[in-house]
Amino acid sequence: MSLPHRLAPRWLPLAAALASAVILPAQARDLDIEAHRGGRALWPENTLQSFAHALSLGVITLEMDMNITKDGTVIISHERHLNPDLAKGPDGAYVTAPTPAFFSLTLEQIKKYDVGQLRPGSAYGSHFPDQRPIPGTPIPTLKEVIDLVKRSGNKTVKMNIETKIDPSHPEDSPTPEVFVDKVLAVLKAEKFEDRVMIQSFDWRTLQVVQQKAPAIPTVYLTEQDPREPSVSLTAKLPWTAGFDPVDHGGSVPEAVKAAGGKVWSPLYTDIDAALVAEAHGLGLTVIPWTVNKPEDMAKLIDMGVDGIISDQPVLLREAAAAKGIALPKAFPVEAVPGQKH
Repeated sequence: MSLPHRLAPRWLPLAAALASAVILPAQARDLDIEAHRGGRALWPENTLQSFAHALSLGVITLEMDMNITKDGTVIISHERHLNPDLAKGPDGAYVTAPTPAFFSLTLEQIKKYDVGQLRPGSAYGSHFPDQRPIPGTPIPTLKEVIDLVKRSGNKTVKMNIETKIDPSHPEDSPTPEVFVDKVLAVLKAEKFEDRVMIQSFDWRTLQVVQQKAPAIPTVYLTEQDPREPSVSLTAKLPWTAGFDPVDHGGSVPEAVKAAGGKVWSPLYTDIDAALVAEAHGLGLTVIPWTVNKPEDMAKLIDMGVDGIISDQPVLLREAAAAKGIALPKAFPVEAVPGQKH
């Protein structure tokens, strides 16, 4: 993913101005504004705090990542293991590699870690110089995020939730079937099935979703970076559940369509206007990731993409407004009632 565009100090008043922009009905919106990990350029990623700030700003979709604990709880975190650049242990010190997989820890153990501040001086932290630290921030559960959305009063915001599962490391996660069952159980209990998309680089997971919950849109994530590809135009890879582009004329959109996908979510540098048009011709929605520079946002909007996933929701709102796109309404909400940040 590209490095985030640094925000100037003006982002706070800009956020307030954009939040008051003209709002059109949901059906009139033509760009899905997605806050990647809640907007990690600004707030601690994948936390109730980041999602609360994104809701308070105004986005169409909250994008996030899921893991499963040892005792079967769906939690929100990007890595399959505790991240040394994010997580402090109960002793207040950042964890060091190698760290345990979430699948080897109970929810009670996981809740003892603090992920509210990037490790000072880390290469990862240097990518997000404007992120506001919020010490004492725990890793949330999927249910807690849904509860937050309900408290906000926002009846239309969606959640784009990713299964973090690697077919090369089966020891780090339950099977695709168990993973999906755990997620679907939460969504059913919370009556939230109609407000999510389930995304993954692991297309096996998406096949299970399509079998067990066909009404939930599946989002096929792809990355063609030769250093760590999840999909290839010329080779078969373990991520694609047998739906490789090499068997579909070298076309990623054709492979996604054959797999039964509703949405194609490619690395933004892997697409051009012709590929967007091809995907649309197949009936696919196109939502590229992770786009942080205004000039790239503008270019992609001009290509006709249906949404953009960004660490920079303020800049994405600004780019959308500049193109005459109606902006979503703000729904101010506190991450934890009574605790302001």
